[in-house]
Amino acid sequence: MSGVFFFVVGPSGVGKDTLIDGARAVLGKDPAFVFATRTITRPDGAPGEAHVGVTDGEFAAREAAGRFLITWRAHGLQYGLPIELATVLSSGRHVVANGSRTVIDALATRVPRLVVIEVSAPASVLAARIAARGRETPDEIAARLARSVGPVPCGVELVRVMNDSTSEVGIARFVEAIRAAASRPAEPAVRDEPASAEAWRAKLAGATLDEAAYGALIDDLANDRYTADDGREVLRTLITGLRDEEVVALARVRTRRMPRIDWGEPLVVDKHSMGGVPGSRITLIVVPIVAAHGLLMPKTSSRAITSASGTADAMEAAARVDLDAGEMRRVVDAVRGCIVWNGRLNHSHVDDVTNAMVRPLGLDTRRWSVASILSKKYSAGATHVVVDLPFGPQAKLRSEADARELGDLFERVGAELGLTVSAFASDGRAPIGRGIGPALELRDVLQVLDGDPRAPGELRDKALTFAARILAWDPRVGEVAQGRVQAERLLASGAARQAFERIVDAQGRHAYVEPSTLVATVRAERPGTISQIDGWRIAGIAIEAGAPTARQAGVDLLVRVGDRVARGDLLFRIHAADDTSLAKARDAVVGLPAIVIDEN
Repeated sequence: MSGVFFFVVGPSGVGKDTLIDGARAVLGKDPAFVFATRTITRPDGAPGEAHVGVTDGEFAAREAAGRFLITWRAHGLQYGLPIELATVLSSGRHVVANGSRTVIDALATRVPRLVVIEVSAPASVLAARIAARGRETPDEIAARLARSVGPVPCGVELVRVMNDSTSEVGIARFVEAIRAAASRPAEPAVRDEPASAEAWRAKLAGATLDEAAYGALIDDLANDRYTADDGREVLRTLITGLRDEEVVALARVRTRRMPRIDWGEPLVVDKHSMGGVPGSRITLIVVPIVAAHGLLMPKTSSRAITSASGTADAMEAAARVDLDAGEMRRVVDAVRGCIVWNGRLNHSHVDDVTNAMVRPLGLDTRRWSVASILSKKYSAGATHVVVDLPFGPQAKLRSEADARELGDLFERVGAELGLTVSAFASDGRAPIGRGIGPALELRDVLQVLDGDPRAPGELRDKALTFAARILAWDPRVGEVAQGRVQAERLLASGAARQAFERIVDAQGRHAYVEPSTLVATVRAERPGTISQIDGWRIAGIAIEAGAPTARQAGVDLLVRVGDRVARGDLLFRIHAADDTSLAKARDAVVGLPAIVIDEN
């Protein structure tokens, strides 16, 4: 039996070399795996990967003599992989090589079995990694990230590896992907037309699709059986025309794609927020309150995608969050709760594929997201879920009516999956809390847990509101009002803070990240009353300051809507990762004001 040729592709800054080097350290002693050395038209010993360096003339001569399995040109250099790799494959050994997606079609005809490993990461992570090299200007980095790449050709086996965490996590995923593909038989050739194309055409004609049709569509989308253009059109058709019963069907399909964790308890609680409100880090307060009460709350959360911090980013300022399923279970069994990153647990490859297609289209994905969110809650083993639906000018939901309508859909779909779901509209017109950025948000959380008089009142109140609703599911509590009393008691007594510390210890404590001491202040240019705080502009300034990649970076809000200020009063403080980030954050302040002051 012939070996597998693993061809590793991905954008600049994604960390392919790091993953390949890490895999070499793990698999290099296994005779079943060979890591290819590329021939490149640059000198031996030049910075970068270990390679065979040749001149342009030498490369051309070798190519003419048939000494390469495949060649390509990129970044002004020529690259080649030696023909001897074909012999390695024929002996049944597997080859791992760094390559270019431009030659996948050609390579597929020259090796017995090709598996493309596509390494990816969010744009914010790529930008930070490229910037750290110090070789490109911000404009050059933006141009590089804006470059579009074609899809992997239809019929080629594709495995995606997300490299958005530590190098250790990325290497573990990469090695796992290689081992899994090497151990399974080759996938059958893909049909010229995806099997679900008929369902797509029916949807275009106005049909309501059933569960089987959505199963076929999701399978073909997730396995890249549509071209990039057709895939985007399929998603556009589905997302813009989802009826309630179709959201249910889609949610059912997605629950079958992920195994469900069985916690062995009749009541397992969870929460979700639709987001759109910077600084609203109530999860880090709610989970300790609930755990201190004794209910089981295994919380999986995301990192920031387009914001200055996600729940997992804020928790990572205190503890390790990249736990696998076994580690999460040990934590929850020990302390009744956790706050961990979903990337190693119930993150869905379907979301990676569809988000990459949908985000550039600017579609309203709220109904589509209901199926995604609740299928993940189901897979995490939840039985009862509270959903926070913030509404406001900068929130994802513009009005309270929008929030209530979506809440009804959450509750209906949850019931169809066998979940108890309670969805509530909340005020999202201004940031919740003072800090925006991981360390600053952690500081706000700790102040609430400590009963510090400086703690943001609206953050404390919102956390207690949602904790009360969760505790009311406990038959011993029964009512939301009594749940509020219990939540306040657990907070005031210090029991919630103690539970937080137990969770931190169980997940893997490290020194709590402190806000950066490299700061700049922004002051009021005129007297008046604060009438509006644009949370997304504030978050944008925090991102320029380095958040969330630099956990110590962010913005500290020093005023609230309704406050009266005099000219020269402090409005907010920027905490920056470095001098360059501080200058960029200051530049971001110029222009449309993030804080509106009405003179009166």
